[in-house]
Amino acid sequence: MDKQHIYTSSKKILETIREQKPIIHQITNYVTVQDCANVVLALGGSPIMADAQEELYEIVRLSNALVINIGTLNDCTLSSMQRASRYARECGIPIVLDPVGSGASTYRTDAVQSLISTIVPTVIRGNLSEIQSVAHLGSFTSGVDAAVGDCEEQIAQSMELACNLGRKLGCIIAITGKTDIVSDGTSIATIENGHPALTRITGTGCMSTAMVGTCCAVTDDYFPATVTALLCMGISGELASIHSGLGRFHTALFDCFSTLDGDLLMQRGKLHVR
Repeated sequence: MDKQHIYTSSKKILETIREQKPIIHQITNYVTVQDCANVVLALGGSPIMADAQEELYEIVRLSNALVINIGTLNDCTLSSMQRASRYARECGIPIVLDPVGSGASTYRTDAVQSLISTIVPTVIRGNLSEIQSVAHLGSFTSGVDAAVGDCEEQIAQSMELACNLGRKLGCIIAITGKTDIVSDGTSIATIENGHPALTRITGTGCMSTAMVGTCCAVTDDYFPATVTALLCMGISGELASIHSGLGRFHTALFDCFSTLDGDLLMQRGKLHVR
């Protein structure tokens, strides 16, 4: 897969989202739930945030993608996540998992492993520590902000981790940080777009995962769909950074999300594919 194929796919994906308005079912955390809903709306999709087990089957049947985020995990939501994942697989819709804080506690780590063993997600997006935990390479994470280092050796090791884990699980692995890394077990993409302000407001990781779900909802080519979502976040962060103050930056992000198109991604994207 080459860079031009991804940019061509990105253009089509963003156009299709606005044409089809896919329904994105999210079982997510209450800290960032509003932003996760709004980012789907900004891209042109339709969010639905439902975790009651009594309605899961009906909701999943209506949806075009399922996003699971364990940020504010408890036994009730975990059970709903497991059940919704089974329904999503039966319905043939993509499942995107955000293993927030995996490795920070035994409860979280076990929950992620349980979810993956119940049904392998289509995409797993997390920071480096979280993905290391998913791969059993670390038992401790420094939190939801741990990122890929910026030295060549660290990036190379993270690329190898993403590729090996993607091949092992048979899914897309996305490691986000200063350099974002996406692999399907064969191809590897790196994205160098972004801005430090993205790390100074809560929820950009959760929003990235919601964007991945939205992009995956309109295609079965999940590798470029995942890359598209991360390009959207990184480029929007750069464009929004012209506004001083974190409140204005946060608002400007959504303005940028709502006006993204394939041409802009091609013009500003700092994408490399191996």
